Amino acid sequence: MHPTAYTPLKRTEPLAKDGQGTHAPYATMKGTRPFVMSKLLLPTQRLLRPLLWASLVVLVLLVAASLGPIERLQQLRSDRAATAHVPKELSTLWEVWKIVVEDYGGKEKVDQRTLSEGAIQGMVSVLGDKAATYLTPADYDLNAPNMEAVWQAWRVLSPKLREENASVTTQVLQEAAIKGMLHALGNPYTTYLLPDEYDLETQSLSSKFDGIGIYVTVINNQLAVAVPIADSPAERAGLVTGDIILEVDGSTTTNMTIAEAARRIRGPRGSSVELLVLHEGDGTPRRIPVTRDVVKLQTVTWQSIGEGLAYLRISQFLDDTDEDVENALKEMVAQNVAGLILDLRRNPGGLLDTTVAVASQFLEDGLVLYQVDGHGKRTDLPVLEGGAATKIPMVVLADQASASASEILGGTLQDHHRAVLIGTKTYGKGSVNEFRRLKDGSGVYMTSALWYSPDGRLIEGEGLTPDIEVPMDLGIPLGSSFDWQLYSAIQYLTGRVPSAAR
Repeated sequence: MHPTAYTPLKRTEPLAKDGQGTHAPYATMKGTRPFVMSKLLLPTQRLLRPLLWASLVVLVLLVAASLGPIERLQQLRSDRAATAHVPKELSTLWEVWKIVVEDYGGKEKVDQRTLSEGAIQGMVSVLGDKAATYLTPADYDLNAPNMEAVWQAWRVLSPKLREENASVTTQVLQEAAIKGMLHALGNPYTTYLLPDEYDLETQSLSSKFDGIGIYVTVINNQLAVAVPIADSPAERAGLVTGDIILEVDGSTTTNMTIAEAARRIRGPRGSSVELLVLHEGDGTPRRIPVTRDVVKLQTVTWQSIGEGLAYLRISQFLDDTDEDVENALKEMVAQNVAGLILDLRRNPGGLLDTTVAVASQFLEDGLVLYQVDGHGKRTDLPVLEGGAATKIPMVVLADQASASASEILGGTLQDHHRAVLIGTKTYGKGSVNEFRRLKDGSGVYMTSALWYSPDGRLIEGEGLTPDIEVPMDLGIPLGSSFDWQLYSAIQYLTGRVPSAAR
């Protein structure tokens, strides 16, 4: 998992709008009583007029119905014609292009010329100093439909690379083209993932996995332990932040990507992995065998902080975060907690379904949010019934590292006037992102929709503005004696919770 401020959001089963699939005019027509001439004597002209209008409506409906299949057939023929021009070596690029054109839902407009130009520039970027000798702008037409310009560039490049036995492979060119095309969108949350990267990213959405329980990073071009997960096999084996991992099961980590390292270190519970580790300050590395086990990520913690107040921290929204929040809130209610501080600081986001369930614990009705996809279709996500803490006075803490799902929760509690937001302006990541597996095992992580707060606020690129601004450096440990934001929340709630409740 990467603790970035743009953790993917995903809905496993989109909710339908109110009334979706209901067409009131037709429902009314079905319930109309039969027209009986013997009970309603009308002049001929008055009788024919509604019949003529009815006939016209039927004719229009028939024409509209007949156009649908024709248009679909034309689109199918167009797709087949375009596919016929696709070089087989670039089939994955074509697959990504179709996904983007059909389903991209970010703020940026999808421009086919820009996508083609980005793909070509991506290929050129890996050709090195000889790029100008391989390809010139005269070799392709960016005004050509679909990706035809890219195919034109490829037909020029491919034979030249073969003739010169160039070290750049077809696979490298295709990957560069895909990355260049997605970069041209101008959306930092839409990226291409190699098969190992795709598997690693999708697994990161689960709160449980088999492995040893460490986050890895790169320090001075060396693979290193970023942080061991609490009570994990790695922590029990003595691994600490800053340890340099020189080998994994005898294979050197030099030039090894983080994705590859994570794949090698992870494995089924009960199996073991041997790491060659250099502790900070040691002159000699030592081999540390670690037995893999089920690693549980704890995303929810809470504690009583006196004065009748409770402090609830959510570090991320994973697949069981909502259950942990519900259990924590029930414990608070049983202890007659008078006020709640909900800490969403440095929370990069997570799963959208989980976020809706968590928000519903604090609200009685209404919307949690709504999202609008690239075709303009709106989907409402309402509050779920049965919230455990809909009346407890609340403060939400947020900062510049609060992003995505944490902004959904903070925004909806603001709009419902359910909580006061204290801290700094949030990150501003307000889009729904999906993982799309491709045929070759790689994948695309793509923005598919933008979400809005219940009051219609777009958070993408804007963020949430706190009700009470309290600046604080991100380097200050949360909960420390220098945590002025937490102190401000305590002061705010203490002044609003009746003394009898404390």
